Amino acid sequence: MPPPDEHDISKTTSRLVQNLSGRILVVDDELPNRLYLRKLLEARGCEVLDADDGPTALTIAFQKVPDLILVDVIMPGMDGFDFCAHLRDEPRTSEIPIIMVTAKSKIEDIETGFELGAMDYIRKPFNPRELVLRVGNALALKKSNDELTIWNNRVSRDLELAGAVQRSLFSDTPHFSERFEVRIAYRTCMDVGGDAFDIISLPHGKHCIYVADVSGHGVAPAMISSLLKAAASEMIYRYADQGPAAICNALNIVMRRRIDNPAYFATMFMAIHDPQKLEWRCMNCGHPDPVLIQKDGGENSAVFRKGGGAPIGFPFGSERPYSAMDEVVFKDEGNSYLLLYTDGLTEARHRSSGEECGGRLSEVYSQVVRNPAHPNKATELLGVLEAEGFDMSADDCTAISVHMLDPQNIVVQRTVARNIYFVSDTAKLAEIAVIEQGISHDTAAMVRLLVMELGTNLVEHGGMEEEDAFWLQLRVEGNVCQLVLEDEGTEWDLEEALNRELDEEYMGSRGRGLAITNAITNRIERYRIQTRNLTYCTIIDGEEG
Repeated sequence: MPPPDEHDISKTTSRLVQNLSGRILVVDDELPNRLYLRKLLEARGCEVLDADDGPTALTIAFQKVPDLILVDVIMPGMDGFDFCAHLRDEPRTSEIPIIMVTAKSKIEDIETGFELGAMDYIRKPFNPRELVLRVGNALALKKSNDELTIWNNRVSRDLELAGAVQRSLFSDTPHFSERFEVRIAYRTCMDVGGDAFDIISLPHGKHCIYVADVSGHGVAPAMISSLLKAAASEMIYRYADQGPAAICNALNIVMRRRIDNPAYFATMFMAIHDPQKLEWRCMNCGHPDPVLIQKDGGENSAVFRKGGGAPIGFPFGSERPYSAMDEVVFKDEGNSYLLLYTDGLTEARHRSSGEECGGRLSEVYSQVVRNPAHPNKATELLGVLEAEGFDMSADDCTAISVHMLDPQNIVVQRTVARNIYFVSDTAKLAEIAVIEQGISHDTAAMVRLLVMELGTNLVEHGGMEEEDAFWLQLRVEGNVCQLVLEDEGTEWDLEEALNRELDEEYMGSRGRGLAITNAITNRIERYRIQTRNLTYCTIIDGEEG
C-alpha cells in the first residue's frame, strides 16, 4: 500500500482529536511505511523509534523498552510472529503491548498473533484514524498497568513492613517458668495476619496465656489483632485477680466501642495459671476448644465444653456478657500438655482428599508430645500435619503448646550467684542428679561440663553485676537431658557469636566455651526475651552432639 503524501497526513492529523504520549517502536521493512507512521504518531506527541528488521528491533526494544510496539507481520528473515515470541521470552520486554500490522486476513494468523502475546491487530491498508485510536487505547492501557504495578509494589512493600512490625509484636519466642514451658508456631497466610496471642507474667508467679482469631483476612483484621493485643495486655494486668471472665468483659467493651463494624469480632481462649493452687482458670469466647493431654497420655478435652461464651466484640447482647460461671477450671497435674490453636489448623484441607485437618489434630499432637527429643511441640505439630499432606497456607495458623512439667523430672533448679565456685558446685550437683535418673556416666560428665562452661561464661563475660545471679533448671525425661539458663546480663551478639570464624584471638576468651557447648549438645537455642538472655540445651544420652 503506497503511503499518503504529506498533504494527506496533515489533513488526517488535523482531524484527529486524541493527543498521545509515549515511546513507540515501529518495525517494518518498508521505509515509506515507517516514515508515514513516524509523521502520523509524532504529530500526536509520541516519541517514535523505528527498525527495518526483527533483530534490529529486538536490540532497540531491549535497550529502550518502549511503551508500545507496532510490528509488520510479513518481513524477510524474522517475521512478526518470531519477533513477538522473542519479546515474550525476555523479562525486560515481556509486558510491552504489541499491535500487529498485517495484510493477512485468515483467522488462524490472527489467533497466532494473540497466542504469541499481541494485544491488538490492524489490517492493511489501515485507516489513520483507526490506527491512532487503537494506539491511544494501547498506550492508555499500558499507562494504567504501569500505575497499577507501581501501586501494587508499594502496597506489597507496605504490607511486608507491616507484617514485620506485627511479627515483632507476636513473637514465637518460647516461654519458661518453674511449672511449665510454652512453645509457639505462628504463620500468616498473608504478610499480615489476624491471629493474636501472648504470654504475660503476673505477680506471685501467675501467668496468663491467650490466643485469639479476628474474623476475616487482610489489613483490617491485622490492625484489630494488634489493637486486641495492646488492650489485652492492659486488661490482664488490671483484672487478673478477678479472673479471665472479667478480663474478657473489659476486652469486649473495648472492641464494641472502638470497632464500629459488626463484621469484625474475635474468638479467644484465655487461661490463667496459679502455681500455688496448681490450676488453670480458663475462659472460652467462641474459640475452638484446646486439646488437653493428661499425664497418663489420655485426652481430656471434653472438660472445656462445660463453659464459654460469645466471641469478643460480638455486636449483640450485653457489653459484659461473661461471668465466673462461664469459666472452666482444671488441675495442673504435671507431665501433661495443653494445645491452644486457631481454626487455620482445623480447617486446613488435605491436598489430595480435601478432608479437613480437625479430625487429625489431637491424634497427631498426642504423638508429638510423646517424643521429648523435640522441644518445640508446636512447630513439630505443624510439620507432621504438612508432611501428611495438609495445606496450611489458606489461613493464619497459630499453635501454642504448653508443657506442664513433671516435678519428678526437674532434678536441679536453683538460682546461682555470680561466683565461679557456686557454678562449680552446681555443675557437680547436675552430674550426680542425672546419674541418679539413669543417665550414663559419660553423658553425665558432658552435662557437668555444659553447666560449667555456660555458668563460667556468664560469670566472666555475661555483663552481670557482682550481686547478680542466674536461674538454672535441669530436667531429665527418659534419655533426654534439658538444661535451661536465664540471666539478666548484657544482650548477646548472637549473629557474631554463632557465625564468626573461631580464630585464636576469639578462642582465647569466650569462643572456646562456645565451641565446647556447641560440640557436646544435640541442640542449643539462645533467645533474648525483653531484658533477659535465655539458653536452652538438649543432650540425649546415647547420641553424639
